[in-house]
Amino acid sequence: MQPGMGLHRYTGTAPGMPFAPWHGMVPPGHCRQCGQPSASCCCGCRECRREAKELLVAPGATAGTATGMLKSLNIGTATDPLAAGNTVVGAGTAFIGGGCCVTLAVEYAASVATAAFAVLVGVKDSEGTVLIWARSEPAGTGYRVHECIVTTKPGATLTVEVSNCTARVRWCEVFSC
Repeated sequence: MQPGMGLHRYTGTAPGMPFAPWHGMVPPGHCRQCGQPSASCCCGCRECRREAKELLVAPGATAGTATGMLKSLNIGTATDPLAAGNTVVGAGTAFIGGGCCVTLAVEYAASVATAAFAVLVGVKDSEGTVLIWARSEPAGTGYRVHECIVTTKPGATLTVEVSNCTARVRWCEVFSC
């Protein structure tokens, strides 16, 4: 292009806009590099770090009231492992942290292939809301995976109870460093 013809560059200041955000300012809970919500950040920045967490519960892991919630929900029938005399139970708890909502997934398998089994996942958040997911399976059922069983907020307490099976609950916590 010839000098003085065509497009020219504006060298003044940006026009004043009332209530306009500052350059680089993002809403709380969003990545400062890509602008996405922290849970959806895919740029790999350190500020939106994800950490995988899990809770593994095996039969016989704890004693006492391990079948308390399972029995109170009356899961299964008379052939259920809860009614059998040779039931092996276990329970475990974990704290869910992070900076945004967490979605849980569970995987489980029978510890004795010839016995029915049951799994219970309970979450109580910091505001007192309780969410429960439970499943009983007949004898001979193989390994199972269920995703997105419960969604909760950081600060929740996770409780997993098993009867004649091993279960692992997984989730990812998003947090800033």
